Amino acid sequence: MQHLNCNGLAILVSRRAHYSMGKAIDLLGLGRNNLILVDTDVDSRIDMQSLRAEYVKLCEQNIRPLALVGIAGTTETGHIDPLEELADFAAEIGCHFHVDAAWGGPTLFSDTHSHLLKGIERADSVTIDAHKQLYVPMGAGMVLFKDPNALSAIEHHANYILRHGSKDLGSHTLEGSRPGMAMLVHAGLSIIGRKGYELLIDLGIERARQFADMINRHQNFELITAPELNILTYRYNPDWLQKIMAQLDSEQRQKINPLLDLITQEVQKRQREAGKTFVSRTRLYSALYPDIQISVFRSVLANPLTTEEILAAVLEEQCAIVKETEVQNLMQEIKQITA
Repeated sequence: MQHLNCNGLAILVSRRAHYSMGKAIDLLGLGRNNLILVDTDVDSRIDMQSLRAEYVKLCEQNIRPLALVGIAGTTETGHIDPLEELADFAAEIGCHFHVDAAWGGPTLFSDTHSHLLKGIERADSVTIDAHKQLYVPMGAGMVLFKDPNALSAIEHHANYILRHGSKDLGSHTLEGSRPGMAMLVHAGLSIIGRKGYELLIDLGIERARQFADMINRHQNFELITAPELNILTYRYNPDWLQKIMAQLDSEQRQKINPLLDLITQEVQKRQREAGKTFVSRTRLYSALYPDIQISVFRSVLANPLTTEEILAAVLEEQCAIVKETEVQNLMQEIKQITA
């Protein structure tokens, strides 16, 4: 930093960043405050105007951006940052451009949808988790470098195992000894192949769009984030409440949304315990409710055997759970607030 004549280093990424970004900056010792979480736009993508504003703030503090991170498939909503614009900005300010494609990277196998990742080819480095959409067991994470020589920036050797010239990846990673997960990735690429992965990607995105349509058609559910890849979020919000929500004052909405959160949490918990159907849940800010975090169902359509009948059963079971006494008590509280 003395050589660069700066007071600190920072990493810029959107608020939809995976929690591992916090882990990484802790390991680097840069300080959690120097992980700059940039606001997102109405489509859950990093907002370029906010990014530039954050960069100006860093310059005023004489803090230099170490890296700019674009996300190709956010973990919560599956959205993709404007990678071309981010690549331009990284080149403009002279910092490393990394793309977190842990989830969305395999979309490149799809002729139909690969354009969504336009700009990823300009990244200095890219991460892909093969245990997500390459369909291999957990723990198969990869980082790809545009310049292979960049890998030697961190390199350690030991006389008893990691000698110079050794092909053991432990010389470059936090783990000294590593299992042979690369064999599983190789097997997947050899057996499933590019066309097989293209089919899986296309099916997942198509099924997510079908599920989003089902949610939009259902009067008692509210689509929170529409799918760009194969992830979407939604919540139970009865038709009568959706119709009057915009007419309620801010105090009423601030009381109602936490009760809807409790309904989402209770429904998801009971659905999981019943073991018939399942969706996960998360909390996020959305364009619909920008001033408050809300609890939502998070559905990942990655199983090619999922049918429309299965998706209909998910919604049907959730509606049945809402009719149970404990959840109905929460609905009564909401009705009292709106009365």
